Amino acid sequence: KKQAPYPFDLTTLQTEGYRCFGYTPKRTLDIAQKLYTATYISYPRTSSQQLTPKLGYKKIIANLMKQIDYTPLGNIVLKTKLVPNNGKKTDPAHPAIYPTGIAPKSMDAQEKKIYDLITKRFFATFGSEAVRITNTVTIDVNTELFIAKGTLTKIPGWHTLYMPYVKLKEIELPAMNIGEQVLVKEIIQHDKETQPPKRYTQSSI
Repeated sequence: KKQAPYPFDLTTLQTEGYRCFGYTPKRTLDIAQKLYTATYISYPRTSSQQLTPKLGYKKIIANLMKQIDYTPLGNIVLKTKLVPNNGKKTDPAHPAIYPTGIAPKSMDAQEKKIYDLITKRFFATFGSEAVRITNTVTIDVNTELFIAKGTLTKIPGWHTLYMPYVKLKEIELPAMNIGEQVLVKEIIQHDKETQPPKRYTQSSI
């Protein structure tokens, strides 16, 4: 079971901006600052992962639903108790980053991406838990054990609200039973060496 994500603080937004779009942390902050200046999102320079009911969730969602892209998401969220999955990090000056509900009048391509990411993250924090099922299969080949794993999403939950930014591999294994014999067509031996750790990216550092 995977709980809904926390609301964005600046660091998490920058990390997601790099993961989803390849934007440097500085570029993401610059875009967020422009969106804030235009009153489309809240103050981005925050370390808080918490939203407060004082913001008026229903009003924000109702305004976001006036944008066609977010109408279906709003209909899903309004059926819940509207309790966000807040994180532990707080900021005495500002809440987590959220869309104000004011419909953007004009944005360039990069601004649209960051705005969409922030808005869908806001919706996702109210989502129900997602359920993924992992099957692990152990195959005994002359006492040498080989292991295969496959994972599928059973109940998407909040994933529906955060698409297309949920990037999880769906690996389905064929149906198998305990004790079943399988035909080994070929055995390949790989000769590998340990590799050094990957270099830091601007996001990982």
